[in-house]
Amino acid sequence: MSAFETPPPALDATALAELARRHWGLSGTLSPLISERDQNARLETDAGRFVLKLSNAGEDRGQLAVQAAVLRHLEAQGLAGIPRLIPTLAGGDAAEAETGFGPGVLRLVTWVDGPLLSGAARSIAQLSSLGAYMGRLTRALQGFGHPGAFRPGFLWSLDNASDVADWVDDIADPGRRTLVRALFARYGARIAPRLSGLRVSVLHQDANDNNVIVDAADPGRVAGLIDFGDMAHGRTINELAITLAYALLDAPDLYAAARAVIAGYVAEFPITVDEAEVLFDLMRMRLAMSVCISSRRARENPGNDYLTISQAPAFALLERFDRIDPEFMVALCRKAAGFDATRGAGAVRDHLGRLAVSPVVLPDPARAARIAVLTDGTHPDMPAFSDRTFDGWLAAQRPAGLPDGVAFYGFGPYGEKRSVYAADQFADAASPERRTHHTGIDIFAPKGTPVHAPLPGKVLSVTYNADPLDYGHTLILEHETPGGVPFWTLYGHLAGTLPGLAQPGQRVAAGDLIAHFGDWHENGGWSPHLHFQIMSDMLSQSGNFFGVGHESLWDVWSDIIPDANLILRLAPESFAVDPEPPADLMARRARSIGPSLSVSYDEKLKMVRGQGPWLIDHTGRRYLDAVNNITHVGHCHPHVVAAIARQAGILNTNTRYLSELMLDYSDRLTAKLPGDLKVAYFVNSGTEANELALRIARTATGRKSTVVLDWAYHGNSGGMVDVSPYKFKRKGGYPQPGFVEIAAFPDPYRGPHKGMSAASGQAYAADVARCLDALRARTGSGAAAFIAESISGVGGQVVYPDGYLAAAYKLVRAEGGICIADEVQCGFGRVGSAFWGFELQGVVPDIVVMGKPIGNGHPLAAVVTTPELAARFANGMEYFNSFGGNPVSMAVGLAVLDVIEGEGLQQKALATGAHMLGRFAQMAARHPLIGDVRGRGLFSGIELVRDRATLDPATEEAGWIVNHIRQQGVLASTDGPLDNVLKFKPPMVFGLNEADILCDALETAFAELAARGRA
Repeated sequence: MSAFETPPPALDATALAELARRHWGLSGTLSPLISERDQNARLETDAGRFVLKLSNAGEDRGQLAVQAAVLRHLEAQGLAGIPRLIPTLAGGDAAEAETGFGPGVLRLVTWVDGPLLSGAARSIAQLSSLGAYMGRLTRALQGFGHPGAFRPGFLWSLDNASDVADWVDDIADPGRRTLVRALFARYGARIAPRLSGLRVSVLHQDANDNNVIVDAADPGRVAGLIDFGDMAHGRTINELAITLAYALLDAPDLYAAARAVIAGYVAEFPITVDEAEVLFDLMRMRLAMSVCISSRRARENPGNDYLTISQAPAFALLERFDRIDPEFMVALCRKAAGFDATRGAGAVRDHLGRLAVSPVVLPDPARAARIAVLTDGTHPDMPAFSDRTFDGWLAAQRPAGLPDGVAFYGFGPYGEKRSVYAADQFADAASPERRTHHTGIDIFAPKGTPVHAPLPGKVLSVTYNADPLDYGHTLILEHETPGGVPFWTLYGHLAGTLPGLAQPGQRVAAGDLIAHFGDWHENGGWSPHLHFQIMSDMLSQSGNFFGVGHESLWDVWSDIIPDANLILRLAPESFAVDPEPPADLMARRARSIGPSLSVSYDEKLKMVRGQGPWLIDHTGRRYLDAVNNITHVGHCHPHVVAAIARQAGILNTNTRYLSELMLDYSDRLTAKLPGDLKVAYFVNSGTEANELALRIARTATGRKSTVVLDWAYHGNSGGMVDVSPYKFKRKGGYPQPGFVEIAAFPDPYRGPHKGMSAASGQAYAADVARCLDALRARTGSGAAAFIAESISGVGGQVVYPDGYLAAAYKLVRAEGGICIADEVQCGFGRVGSAFWGFELQGVVPDIVVMGKPIGNGHPLAAVVTTPELAARFANGMEYFNSFGGNPVSMAVGLAVLDVIEGEGLQQKALATGAHMLGRFAQMAARHPLIGDVRGRGLFSGIELVRDRATLDPATEEAGWIVNHIRQQGVLASTDGPLDNVLKFKPPMVFGLNEADILCDALETAFAELAARGRA
């Protein structure tokens, strides 16, 4: 007969005391201890406290040998809190004694001091300590083996769960019987097939509250473990599963309790991902086995009510777990064990981080006007999304000047804590904590707004979830990574058009129309919006999915439901309200910054970040930058940023110390120039560079007089304003300086000599001769220099007639003057067909000035001249620049050249520029307001006139168009003497797609202007 069938020993105290004296020579006070199958008593002696243990006569002697061996092993391993086996006077591990039902085995072990866990107040720290202690035990048992540990028919071995499956029929309550039967079915289908691949070891298997000892001084610390009677060889993970099954009984927060035990355990003994995935089910199977065994015993012993009463906590726990998604608990176990909550979370994030996606709604939310609809009190007057007055509130937030065709969205953030989720459907059987954190991103827009598939995929389900504040019409698409990892996207709160657009099994392509925003009556009772989210695992859900998660479990939820912004790719500012919007900054600026510094656009912009050809404002809206030629290779190009950071972390100093960087950059830069332009000077701005260029020319020639073009601009210093008619001839200016002669502006559209012919170029050059004659007459010598932009920027993006600079340079040089090409705006490949603007005119200057694009926004500029002029400049007066040529600036310059060459940006400028000019020409054929289209590469302009015959400048209309396309999310500006030229000098990463966005915005603006009768 087994120990379960043989009555336990029942010796009286006198008999036990005699056994202790005879075999161990100990006398003292005996106190009985509760035991199920054997007889135990505490022995208090002068030598210490012990436990005298007399086994059941039916107990397997091999199992008793295992217990003795394991206690010896754990003592050798140094594991604290474990009973130590006391040898008999004869030197053995045990003695034999009659139990009254046959001979039993008598052993003496040390008493483990401390109260039982069952009598201590529970805490998360205590559960973590429990897990850690059991992890240490498991670690200590690795490598231990004993033949007696193999117990194939042992009833309490979790490996033998299937042996009691038929005992489900003994459960009295039909509902509970159904619940447990389903657990066995799930175990057989999903868990049992995986067991053969799991680790095995010898296990304790009984860490219940009455076997765990806590520290008397600190009940939150588990100090020991007793009762090794259920030890057996089994799957190593069973130890943690059994520990969990006991630890979670009556726990108020099952999630927190489970995480604490698991995390504590794996900190001492890491588990594998496969073990983590079966842990929850094994824990439930321990409970299922327990109620099955007690139900069988209750049937066999009908008078023992305790057997069924003791089932109550186990059934209560199983019923709580039955009301939550079991796969969520699997995910929690994975996360607590140190893995992603789902197998696909990492792969899905990586895939979506690299994947090209289509907008979920059109117009593209990234470029639309927006407001962050936050529920944290940021908008104190904002009604709840489930309040019908919210529609009116949102409509009132639309900027008053926003054109009708420009979308305006409200964005509700991922992860936001929302008090609106107060309905019962957001409560949780496993925890008093409600689910309050939003797992998707909300896009608020008018009902009927089309929804498009962002990725190719297949329709998994089309469902109507009818509960109040549920999703209403709901679509779920299934997708797959290149590695075969599935993931899903959910679209909630849709219109009744959904079933006509999507059916289960249907394939969809990125960009396909799949749904529309639903109205209140069909979307679950919310203001019209789309709830969009990603799932890396469907858990056990079908046709619906959680849209809200627990705050304390957010790390689990965020693996199951990654941030939908992996697909939407909205700027983070889209989900926040800036405490200092443009109006506030304008007020601060008025108090702190000189009023001479202008700010663009009627509605001011606060830019917070940049990327490529895009700028992002304080609301997260992306603006296409079609005018910023300073960030030549794109805003915040990572190669340039890295070069700055790397060199700034090494050294930045001045040119009085030797550095390879300045020489390397000088060699590489001058290699881009023709002729004998081989000597470089480095400064910090285009203004400073032009100052130095004129200083070289004047020193070399011994003259000061300078010929400049009308409407030229060469910098903002006093010396440069003197040679910039664009400044001194306009408001706030002053009379023309006496040493300056102004040559006619060679404008082939508005000037007296029309067209791009060589004859026109010669005619304009004749005015340079006039200037030289005037200087000779006034000073007795020629000009020191002729300085001109290779293509005029502030003059209106004007490309000079053929041969103009060649003729002008010839005249100047004939008088001993120096020819300076100002490439500050047009150099470095911008014109497309050449690297430098002056090459379009077939000339080689004596001095070339560079700025703006040379450093991609970093303060860097350069002057390059010939060795002969450099020698003449070195007249004994030192030229030194504190910051010019510093190592950081040189690293930046090299990085910019890397990008121009490595990304083929000159060729891109040629192709994109040709496309833009072609579309501009098409617009000109439709819109009489366009008088001239001009430019080269990504340096272009459109001049607007009210009358193509009189060339009456459309200055007001140009300003209106610039502000209109700004409202559409495209940035441009005006230039020219009459401010009637739309100028376009975008970053060189501007491609065909960006060119079309610009041109489409212009088309819209011209059409709107025409509709107003102004074009």
